[in-house]
Amino acid sequence: MIANVGVTLADYLHDYALTHPLSDEARRQYAVTIRLFDRWAGHPVTLREIDARLVSEFLAHYTQTVSPRTARSKRSHLLALWRSAADDDLCDAPTKRVRPVRCPHVAPTAWTREEIQRLVSACARLPRVHRCGLRRAEWWALAVRVAWDCGLRWEDQMFRLRCDMISADGWMAFQQHKTGRVVVARLADTTLAALQASLMRCPRELVTPWDGSHETFAAQVRALVRKAGIRKGTWKWIRRAGATDVECREPGAASRHLGHAPGSRLAYSAYVDPAIVAASRQLVAPAPLN
Repeated sequence: MIANVGVTLADYLHDYALTHPLSDEARRQYAVTIRLFDRWAGHPVTLREIDARLVSEFLAHYTQTVSPRTARSKRSHLLALWRSAADDDLCDAPTKRVRPVRCPHVAPTAWTREEIQRLVSACARLPRVHRCGLRRAEWWALAVRVAWDCGLRWEDQMFRLRCDMISADGWMAFQQHKTGRVVVARLADTTLAALQASLMRCPRELVTPWDGSHETFAAQVRALVRKAGIRKGTWKWIRRAGATDVECREPGAASRHLGHAPGSRLAYSAYVDPAIVAASRQLVAPAPLN
């Protein structure tokens, strides 16, 4: 435990990560929140400085520049660190209400299957070689196909999905790092063939290994999206697209595809694009007016 003298939020994050099961990406996001808070305050904020007024003033400023959902995540990070530090007797516990961040519901937006296909086709035009030894064109096409088929989160696919987890006919049972829940998925025949061919050329442990930064990955995805000529979106849009396509073909199956808990509605509030689903089912609309 760190000493209770001038401890900053940045100092405390190390201790917090030891007692809370944070993924690398989650820890990175906490660190981003702390940097934003320190930059706004003009100095490294100590635990003893934190109070409801300071956090609320930061949120009032921050919500003017970002989406409500982003601001709400930063609020959650600060409150989690604050409460944990109070439990460790490093500061006073929150006693007053911190400014809330209201998030109006926004329907999820996903790429269509046709857009995912264009994304795969655009990979063929990528130059140079990936660090793992595959051509970048081959690596990115395989990464998109696996993401579409399996619906895994980015970190799970890039850092934890091993080749030996996939059976000869493409099936796998994968334990998700974030939730611990097992998701069962199957690679399409075309994806499995692409994986097997790539392993002949480049034997490796992970299916789509990535050893660069998340920022570099996101930048390369943006470039690939531009090359494909599809709507702007992030890697997560592939997970949304796969869940939406599954829901179109089997109503109620999106949660299973995403590996969510039975009965969870998260798939429909955050992943499944209702407009694509409605179009696929040709929902009855009012008769047109003359």
